[in-house]
Amino acid sequence: MPVHNAGDFLSECLVSIVSQTYANWELIAVNDFSTDQSLAILKEWEANDNRISVLENSQKGIIPALQLAFKRSKGDYISRMDADDKMPVNKLELLMNAMPLDKKTIVTGKVQYFSDSPVSEGYVRYETWLNSLIAAKNHWQNIYRECVIASPNWLVHRSCFEDCFGFEQLNYPEDYDMVFKWFEHGFSVIGVPEATHLWREHPNRTSRMVEAYQQKAFFQLKTRYFIQNHWSNKKFQLIGGSEKGKLVTTILIENNLDFDWFDVNASKITTLILGKEIRDVEQLDANLISILTVWPTQEKMQIEITQYLAKKGLELGRNCWLF
Repeated sequence: MPVHNAGDFLSECLVSIVSQTYANWELIAVNDFSTDQSLAILKEWEANDNRISVLENSQKGIIPALQLAFKRSKGDYISRMDADDKMPVNKLELLMNAMPLDKKTIVTGKVQYFSDSPVSEGYVRYETWLNSLIAAKNHWQNIYRECVIASPNWLVHRSCFEDCFGFEQLNYPEDYDMVFKWFEHGFSVIGVPEATHLWREHPNRTSRMVEAYQQKAFFQLKTRYFIQNHWSNKKFQLIGGSEKGKLVTTILIENNLDFDWFDVNASKITTLILGKEIRDVEQLDANLISILTVWPTQEKMQIEITQYLAKKGLELGRNCWLF
């Protein structure tokens, strides 16, 4: 658990950990150059529970903190916790009970946001979407859309970080980068139907404050992986003229990649990105890998888009990927 200036929430977090119904755990908390009371709180808890160890980060940042904590860990299974969140009382028990013998498996569960004020609409949508993946069992089909596994809501065998990749190989945003590495190394995902993480929304969350966790950083990361995983000296097809489509267009052009750009309202879109022309979707080619950058919230429209793509020979998660 990396800890940076989480003093306002840290005691609640620690209470939720020591109250777990599964008791055979160790918590390695890494103080990441906090300037508030975080270190003092951690030290007090460390003195009263021998399952808690407190370390000082030698290099600032979440990735060095995770790397340091793993080196000191002894358990067969590894999870991550964020210092401003809370665990449901049976989180570790639920994740452990769902873990199969196969060491290349990630176990996750549903998430639930909470806040002293109303949770923002964007986080509500993300919570709903993440939880829908559990029931649908289609995490990998949606990997390019958003980070499909919440950063503090997973359990994996420690051999993942010994045999497949280490924390030092991650780049920010590290949670999304880790998900892509699981995907590339052939890990499977098991989702339990209960909420296994309570995510606190507050104005100073890292995801709100740090540039490495803003939309452009996520798009640059997933576009790089898309190129790495699907580029085969053919051109791409990019579908969607929205702001999201324009952002992906800019990144593809920056990488000197050949692609065609399509939208249902091509004739009405006059803004071009670095001279790239938008064509009508009727000209889509089923032989080319496609990126879909538009996805409405209404289920009826989602079905219509899926049916239209199918008529064009494009299937989400096979030759068409939702961004």
